[in-house]
Amino acid sequence: MGGMRMGQRRSKRTRRAACVALAVVLAAATAGCGPAARTPVSATWDDLFGTVITVSLHDAMDEGEADAVLAAVRARGEAVQNAMTAHTPGSEIGAVRAASGRAPVPVSEDTYGLLTLALEVAALSGGAFDPTVEPLVALWGIGTGAAAVPAEADIARVLKLVDYRRVVLDGTDRTVYLPEAGMGLDLGGIAKGYAADEANRLLDEAGVTHAILDFGGNVLLRGGHPEGKPWRVGIRKPVPGEDGYACVLSLRDGTVVTSGGYERYFVAEDGAVYHHIMDPATGRPAETGLLSATIICDNSARADALSTACFVLGLDGALALLGALDGVEGVLIASDRTIHTTPGLADVFTVADESYVWVNAP
Repeated sequence: MGGMRMGQRRSKRTRRAACVALAVVLAAATAGCGPAARTPVSATWDDLFGTVITVSLHDAMDEGEADAVLAAVRARGEAVQNAMTAHTPGSEIGAVRAASGRAPVPVSEDTYGLLTLALEVAALSGGAFDPTVEPLVALWGIGTGAAAVPAEADIARVLKLVDYRRVVLDGTDRTVYLPEAGMGLDLGGIAKGYAADEANRLLDEAGVTHAILDFGGNVLLRGGHPEGKPWRVGIRKPVPGEDGYACVLSLRDGTVVTSGGYERYFVAEDGAVYHHIMDPATGRPAETGLLSATIICDNSARADALSTACFVLGLDGALALLGALDGVEGVLIASDRTIHTTPGLADVFTVADESYVWVNAP
């Protein structure tokens, strides 16, 4: 299993490193790490979803049992990636694209269900999140060695292929059809969240009560810290070159997912910076005045898609969307370094850097 590290089978030096690594993502969540604390059993992989994934189990478990749980999580993540990553050879999403304009393609229950959710979020957000954005993603090539600013004519041509309302789902035969050749699906903004949800389901079935799942920034929490404290999740400063956290959430359960343009981008020859989150309305990287959008709820796939939608919508549109949803909270960081939160976070939110201003603090 590529890149896997089991915490209880390593030296004390490696165990300390595991605590530090979690702190990078979760701020003070692992404050209990130390000689008297329970040593978590963890695994880290760097070959899934193009990111680093760490699953840390904080229950008192037999090493063999813990290893079996982590192996099951790894296998489930591989299955989701292989089915739902557009450019993975043999993927279901790739097959749908290859058959665009020609024929419906049967897909698994996993892929059909996740695409159904993706289309629901697309409709809720008026297309700000759109799973048919794949032709645009391919055109810009951000995150690949071929990233470049496309010609306006090419953007206009490809935009005609982007429209979630044209996707045809057949629940009877469980097929997906894209009616025009060249259309494609990109579930990169939701599949990682689904893999986290599936991992959480496996932990639930195994009886794990205290755990942290970090799927490359999609953080999913179970049960609070074994010492009775909440986990502390840091939201990074969303500016390239700035380390540390803008703010911190104290939570026992749920998922925290952030979208921002500060991790995957390229610099053009003229010095302009272009990030990877596409605005389906313009065919260009979204420029809405937000630096990052974070969603907190109980479903990581939904949070994944909603964080992208909110980033694309901008501050006013994101607040309107979040205000219409039950059980969903949000943290929006604007380019003027103001932080805007939904009401349900008042008691669990703190600012970690005084250069950021929480405008609606209670």
